[in-house]
Amino acid sequence: MRRRQVVRGLLVTPFLVLAGCTPPTGEQQASAFTPTASAVATRARQSRRFDTLDQRLMIQASLGALQDLGFTIEESQSEAGIIVGSKIAGGRIRAQVSVRPVPGQSSSVVRVTFQRIVPRPGAMLALGETLDDPLLYQGFFERIAQSAFLTAHEI
Repeated sequence: MRRRQVVRGLLVTPFLVLAGCTPPTGEQQASAFTPTASAVATRARQSRRFDTLDQRLMIQASLGALQDLGFTIEESQSEAGIIVGSKIAGGRIRAQVSVRPVPGQSSSVVRVTFQRIVPRPGAMLALGETLDDPLLYQGFFERIAQSAFLTAHEI
């Protein structure tokens, strides 16, 4: 008899828990995929549009900009439009660049993120915190623009 009550309790309890849960409303679902104002501002700071579809040119310009800023290139996949580099400057700084064409337009978007890699004692994985210094991003994109201009005009 006692065993039957335990089994019945185990079978009924999940249904009671689920009965208390309500599915998210359409508004809640939509807001989960709507970027916040700060996320939009961050993405705008990290991205620039260039009037060229020459992905090779933009990859070369990005590689040069990273190297000018003292980064060592760790990985570069031209076909995928991805570059990863790092440098030691008051800790390890990691840069990730993506280059992609804008659909239906003759332009490309370059997006870069800079992160400070913070080791955590006793943890297997380090923590990456995104750097938000506007001058860092501005300097990177100015170097790309210069390099792309000089290369395009064979200077």
